[in-house]
Amino acid sequence: MRVIAGKYRHRILKEISNDYTRPTTDMNKEMIFNTLGQFFDGGIVLDLFSGTGSLGIEALSRGMDYGYFSEINDTTFEILKSNIKSLGIENTTIYHGDYRQFLVKYSNIKFDLVMLDPPYRIFNEVKDILKFMLKKNMFKKDCKLLIEMPKTIEYIPDGFEFIKEKTGAASRFVFLIYKGE
Repeated sequence: MRVIAGKYRHRILKEISNDYTRPTTDMNKEMIFNTLGQFFDGGIVLDLFSGTGSLGIEALSRGMDYGYFSEINDTTFEILKSNIKSLGIENTTIYHGDYRQFLVKYSNIKFDLVMLDPPYRIFNEVKDILKFMLKKNMFKKDCKLLIEMPKTIEYIPDGFEFIKEKTGAASRFVFLIYKGE
């Protein structure tokens, strides 16, 4: 696994292979950023359910100013920290713990890009995550939202405008934009 483009282009990221983590392939990552936009002019990214940090690191490499990462699994969290450290990235907050506690702790932050790639076994909690984030006004106007979900699920949350959908072998990638405030 590697960083595809930007400041950290071609840098290798440590991976993990276990039942908990489902790494985003380089091919899917390239498709995601071709859809979201090749490069960013600043902003704050949230990589919730970060895993090894591949998506959030890619967003930082492509021009986001600051990244928030949240990961609960101990082993995966250590790899996330290692990946960020090995690239010399300092403009991050890395949270080790449950995503609900993260959202409460950082509910005052407004994000420009939110990436949700939860373990599929808890995908049904995405609705509550987005309701909470909307209630706390955590999305900037025109915030882009990526949700990776099982291919068998179709879900477009209230409060967001549909941009595009792509499907992979087992996953569906839904791209949305927040048109509030």
